[in-house]
Amino acid sequence: MTGAEPQGIGARPLPAGIRFIEFFGLPGIGKTTASRLLAERLRRTGSLVDEKRVTWEDKPLVTRQLNRLRLVLPRLRNHDFRSIALRTARFVAEDGQEAPADLMRWIWYLWSVAAYLVEERSKETDFTVLDQGLLQGFWSVLLKSRHRGTSEHWLDIMSAIGLDDIVFVDLRGSTDLARNRIRGRDDRASRLQREPSTGELSLWTKAERAYCTIAADLWKTQTAARGTPMLAVVDMTASASPDEVADKTLQAVLLACQRRHNAIEPGGH
Repeated sequence: MTGAEPQGIGARPLPAGIRFIEFFGLPGIGKTTASRLLAERLRRTGSLVDEKRVTWEDKPLVTRQLNRLRLVLPRLRNHDFRSIALRTARFVAEDGQEAPADLMRWIWYLWSVAAYLVEERSKETDFTVLDQGLLQGFWSVLLKSRHRGTSEHWLDIMSAIGLDDIVFVDLRGSTDLARNRIRGRDDRASRLQREPSTGELSLWTKAERAYCTIAADLWKTQTAARGTPMLAVVDMTASASPDEVADKTLQAVLLACQRRHNAIEPGGH
């Protein structure tokens, strides 16, 4: 099954009002590949699709930070965005980070993603596919968290940023699968690749715990309608090809949209 349209989907685009598809999962699980192939499938429906790596990790450090400054600084003049920025900073600070650098890094990352979503909502692109974004940012916070307790939940902050036009794709796979794929890379882009071998196991344990925490919180929201994340779950296996994963992702995204439609329509099931 290579590049074929998923059975029963044909050229049907996503429902109106969906602007973002954001991938979430353990490092190495396949987010970047799946996001690229999903974008290709959406383009074949005639949709205008923008594919982004909002972290700009492929750019030099100075360029990456200048991109973020360009996004964030103008929006800090807006009262609503300043409120979100302050709530985000308070959440990360209250939860505690193992190092001061992590505190600043993840506040700045989450501000950048929130500003990016604001900018993209003002454009005419049908869909923007993100290999990682808000969820991966909060996962990073929980990864190095001291678990001090916070005055509000991370989902409350995400709701303030806006969720109705985002579908979150949870690539669900085992830690062993993610670790094996990470080890096969030669770019050392992930912090789990750069971790000394003596600390690798403990960091992967923390990574799995943070992932499971976020995934469990997301599932608790799925009985509600508006204001809660649209969640598409794709089970990852070692035997599944990238094209098979992309086809399953498109089917899961359409199903998530249908569940939301049924939940908010009178008489929906």
